[in-house]
Amino acid sequence: MAKTKYIKKVLLCEPSQFSVDYVINPWMRVGSVNKSVAAAQWNNLANTLTKLGIKKEIIKPVKGLPDMVFAADQAVIKNNNLVLSNFHYPQRRSEVKKYLPWFEKQKFKIHKLPKKHFFEGSGDCVWYKDLLFTGTGFRNSPKICKFLSKYLRVETKCLELINPKFYHLDTCLFPLNDTVAFYYPPAFSQKSQKILKTLVKNLISLTDKEANNFAANSLVTDHHVIMQKGNKNFADKLKTLGYKTVEIDVSEFMKSGGGIHCLVQPLEEEYA
Repeated sequence: MAKTKYIKKVLLCEPSQFSVDYVINPWMRVGSVNKSVAAAQWNNLANTLTKLGIKKEIIKPVKGLPDMVFAADQAVIKNNNLVLSNFHYPQRRSEVKKYLPWFEKQKFKIHKLPKKHFFEGSGDCVWYKDLLFTGTGFRNSPKICKFLSKYLRVETKCLELINPKFYHLDTCLFPLNDTVAFYYPPAFSQKSQKILKTLVKNLISLTDKEANNFAANSLVTDHHVIMQKGNKNFADKLKTLGYKTVEIDVSEFMKSGGGIHCLVQPLEEEYA
């Protein structure tokens, strides 16, 4: 029987400074964000987490760092070990400096990577059982898996991403539980597709429409999937697998290339 994941506590960043001020991925168009709509969407996400029994910690944003709102990208955490991100693009490198004092106060054992090795946290890391899948090809350095294995004391598998629109792993791979995962095949190299087919018992393909509407960027907790609205077929598949869907809209954040999963940094999780 598949184990159930319960997210107990998360970290969010207020969206008051969110906008698109530069272009570092194919989704971004400068000046495209409606800030009042983005604020309402973020508040709806935060309220949804509360309704599902998830405790929230919230960090204040900093002017000039519009992508700081994407809390998942700042680190990856396993128990008390935290590997801090080292962003590929200079526009985002100051974000972790603002998160670091908060992480330090939480008494995490913080691991910093050598500067030459780029890494973008939970945006490019996805847990499947006790295995950590890690994306490479756009934002993470090819040898990052060995560092993550050492610091987090887990098994890792690097997956090569080849489609610029799906530059982070959490945009194209969504493990539902320890037997089922959804993925978007064109985002991965042939070798990485074979790795997924070998390791995941029930691997389900996402359509172009689902992938482009951020179906893979969902969040699962206690047999509930928080997902981007407008993915009816995806929602129907989840329901047949025994999951309830909570459909919300974070379309303003998608204009920067991020969705629900990108906005949420899990701090504490349990499995039963």
